[in-house]
Amino acid sequence: MKLIDGKSVLLGIGLGIIIASLIGFIFFLGYKPPISDSEIISKAKNLGMVDPYEAGEDIKRSTDGSLIITVHEGESFTKVSNRLYEAGLIGSTAEFEILLKKQGLETSIKPGDYSISFHDDTKAIIKKLTQNKE
Repeated sequence: MKLIDGKSVLLGIGLGIIIASLIGFIFFLGYKPPISDSEIISKAKNLGMVDPYEAGEDIKRSTDGSLIITVHEGESFTKVSNRLYEAGLIGSTAEFEILLKKQGLETSIKPGDYSISFHDDTKAIIKKLTQNKE
């Protein structure tokens, strides 16, 4: 006498796959992709929320949701790292400064306006701030 029939097991697995597929299809039928940063900012403004970067001088928000940071002539890399940290663009001033020193780029930060997204990591931000603008 067999306790488990092989055909029954395969039938159960097959039915499980079919049911899971149908549930997944029904779930994703009404799925809408997440809204972009600019749409979130627009909806927040309509609700009366205040953007701390709206009237900023050194850090402003662009229409796509990224921040535009202004680096001034002669500004030290520590001051830049502090502003990036306060804006929430980097997680640690120490990490930023160590990466700059490790690459020998302490004096390579160029003055100008830079668009930095919240999705940029520290290395990408360093690359943007030290690249030659033409």
